[in-house]
Amino acid sequence: MNEAKPDVSRRALLATAGGLGLTGLLAACTPTRSAPNSASPSTLSTTAGSITPSGAVSPSGAVSPSGPPTFSSLSRQLSAPLLQPGNRAYPAAATLYNPRFDATAKPAAIAQVRSAAEVAACVRFATAASVPLALRSGGHSYGGWSSGSGLVIDVSALSTVQIDRPAGTARIGAGARLGALYAALGAKGLALAAGSCPTVGITGLALGGGVGVLARAFGLTCDAVQSVQLVTADGQIRDVNRSSQPDLFWALRGGGGGSFGAVTAFTVALRPAPRVHTFYLEWDFGHAEQVLSSWQRWLSRIDAKLWTTCKLLAGPANGRLRATVSGTWIGPRSALTGQLTPLLASIGAPTTVNQLESLDYPSAMLLEAGCSGKTTAQCLAGALTPAKRQPFAATSAVLNSPLPAAGVKAAVSVVRSGMNVSRMVEGGVSFDALGGAVARAAPADTAFVHREALALIQYTATWASMTGRTGSSPAPFDTFVRRQRADLLQWTGTSAYSNYADAAITDYGSAYWGGNYPRLQGIKKQYDPGNLFTFAQAVRP
Repeated sequence: MNEAKPDVSRRALLATAGGLGLTGLLAACTPTRSAPNSASPSTLSTTAGSITPSGAVSPSGAVSPSGPPTFSSLSRQLSAPLLQPGNRAYPAAATLYNPRFDATAKPAAIAQVRSAAEVAACVRFATAASVPLALRSGGHSYGGWSSGSGLVIDVSALSTVQIDRPAGTARIGAGARLGALYAALGAKGLALAAGSCPTVGITGLALGGGVGVLARAFGLTCDAVQSVQLVTADGQIRDVNRSSQPDLFWALRGGGGGSFGAVTAFTVALRPAPRVHTFYLEWDFGHAEQVLSSWQRWLSRIDAKLWTTCKLLAGPANGRLRATVSGTWIGPRSALTGQLTPLLASIGAPTTVNQLESLDYPSAMLLEAGCSGKTTAQCLAGALTPAKRQPFAATSAVLNSPLPAAGVKAAVSVVRSGMNVSRMVEGGVSFDALGGAVARAAPADTAFVHREALALIQYTATWASMTGRTGSSPAPFDTFVRRQRADLLQWTGTSAYSNYADAAITDYGSAYWGGNYPRLQGIKKQYDPGNLFTFAQAVRP
């Protein structure tokens, strides 16, 4: 998921920062719009109104307009212009990260909100006017569901990060991008386990679970969440936690983004920032079966301080096939070699070994973002340029037990077939390790159900930018990634990860949330019986 060259997407399966293949497609780097100005973040208003006995806040400053609701009446309740087609700022505001959605991301209006009260005004307007509603934090929805035909609530201006060092917590605005968040935390010697893509918003990542390079050591992003402020379908601003509306709090930790309300802020527990050691190993593709087989066996025995990903990659654009293992280690630097020795002994010497010096936490996250040697501001500014916005297709599965020899052979074979996919830059499969701290919670403890899995699997394809090109249909690349999933289905089962959403997964409730889905449906019915917060794969009441 890096951006080393214009023809290599940040979503590419191999992270190439500094020559290292590190993270691969984590929940972090998907689709989005322009990043906020991290030098002057908007202040998140969290005190408007008064707490009611139910735990909701009665919004002040969100006066109901007189007469029938119109976009003009909504505009008068907002501090920033309500953007509609024809406004000069509209095209940039309507653009999602993934260029494949450029032709369809045409909402009727975009509200760039600057307070929780303004979010509440938008929610009440959408209900009164029967206008379809879409929510956008980073805009990295795999299905393009950060946009829609009606009103888009864009929370990117709610980007304040307020750190409470004595409490070891931070209050994070719903629009905070990961790149700016890591810089703010790292400056205080603190850390949060999250994804690697610098322009991903914290909200979608955390609501779906949140997988990243520190997950095995610290847990998922949602595991660090202590409270959530959101606006529910009744237009109320609610602060929910384990004591106040605990069912809703449970659903917001892994139940997916956009189904239960519009989040405006999180309070999360922080950890002391670790030193991070990185490694990258690459073998000729002739060793691919041995690499994947050995990696699976090794994964069940490694220390929780080690995170790793195994990738099988086809690059028709450069004629290369690769098998790689990479990752991060936050234990003593001298112990990393011992961690890797069993893997190397079972495969043999790689053709490429690249191990970096130890890095401080913010520098390591810049490396993971493909921004080694850049400042956070430079990383965020460059991540969404036309040269970096490369279209991609993706789907996912869950590895609950090691693939047998036949499954390994099938994975290698289907990746090899990617060399015949015309115009594909890079495609293949990424196995991203779970276990460790992720497995310390039971599947029903939060809405994220895949606690006992060995790894999440992501099948991905990137292709040449569609700008100014003909024959830009994503169909061949969707076909390729879904064929990979289908070829391994008999061993992986039908489970998938909601943050790697795929519109072709029809039984998505069971796939994403398993036995937790009925409980999610009950909570949805309680807080959004009219299904205001909906999209193609939302939780249904």
